[in-house]
Amino acid sequence: MRQRLTITLKDSILNKIDDTIDGIRIRNRSHAIEYLLNKAFYSSQTQAVILAGGKGTRMRPYTYELPKAMLPIQNKPILAHMVLSLRDAGIREVIFCVGERSEAIHEYFGNGERFGVHITYVQEQEELGTGGALLNARKLIHSSPFLLLYGDVFVDIDYKDLLSFHIQQAEMITMVLKPLQEVKAFGQITMRGSNVTGFYPHANKECKSNLVNAGIYVCNQDIFDAFSAIRTVFQIEGIVSEYIEKQQVVGYVHDGLWFDVGTPEDYEQAIKSAR
Repeated sequence: MRQRLTITLKDSILNKIDDTIDGIRIRNRSHAIEYLLNKAFYSSQTQAVILAGGKGTRMRPYTYELPKAMLPIQNKPILAHMVLSLRDAGIREVIFCVGERSEAIHEYFGNGERFGVHITYVQEQEELGTGGALLNARKLIHSSPFLLLYGDVFVDIDYKDLLSFHIQQAEMITMVLKPLQEVKAFGQITMRGSNVTGFYPHANKECKSNLVNAGIYVCNQDIFDAFSAIRTVFQIEGIVSEYIEKQQVVGYVHDGLWFDVGTPEDYEQAIKSAR
């Protein structure tokens, strides 16, 4: 429900508001004001859950001593780049879902104070899959929406803009999507307008889309309703697919820097691109 409101603003502020109107995502002045308010308000209230418990077996020899999320790019761990980007977007509460060999993460980040955030840890005692890891952290998640991020992604995304997009779209899940020329190693996504219509976890020859899952989501708390009957190891992509079938998933296309550091080759390419 929306209510009519009359306000008086300086010309300089109105000019800045009008500069955000693109006729596509932001259609008019009223829409622009709502977008900017969402962008300002929601980031400070939003939690971020980072999945950093992967074993990184495909990243050997790099991961013999360090978890994948702690591999350095520009002299900082991948995870540190992510935490600092979240902080700069106004997000102050971060939950790390960690697994074996997590000592390096604990030692580097501590409680997050020196990074300007508060970090809470959820330790996996056994392999749970990405969905199980999120479910394991459920009791600590009180914000709706919340961000869900894979800890091995090196990205320059605007989290404030992403959150505002999610609020405007008013669906259960927003998936960040990345256009790539080579999609073989990633799950392909099909869209109609802003709606995600298909998710292929592995490259599909019949699918012509160049959009892939970027490993970044915005989720509403109600997503956990789909977890209630699950008691085994499972992946978050299975839950996302359920909501795609219900037409409750939208896509946010990110054209900027993005690397899924899943193999030594990917890691080396990310290092080169970050120079």
